[in-house]
Amino acid sequence: MNIGYSYDIRGICSMNEIQAGKWRKTRTMGKGKYVMFFGVLAWGLSLTLLFTAMEWFTQHTVTASWIYIRIVVMGIAGFFIANFRWDAREQRFHAFEAAAKAPGGGKQAKKKTS
Repeated sequence: MNIGYSYDIRGICSMNEIQAGKWRKTRTMGKGKYVMFFGVLAWGLSLTLLFTAMEWFTQHTVTASWIYIRIVVMGIAGFFIANFRWDAREQRFHAFEAAAKAPGGGKQAKKKTS
């Protein structure tokens, strides 16, 4: 099943033109802001809300001290998630840019079908 991803010779997933355009725009915010916004805020708060909701539905109570602990722990987890995502997307973006500059007019490597 082909879901729009292409792979280079080493089997690393590379970007298509649409993904590269979106990443070009996103990367202008810089790594620090990206990690803080998408990692600490988005992932951290989302996971905190998810685990707090799970506590509410399973125990029918919410412990305030656990909310503070979750905010810190999930914020740290979100930091690492966003940091790894930034690095992976940068690597894919640079591979796309190198392929675009290569002889052959930037044709994507063969598509993986499985």
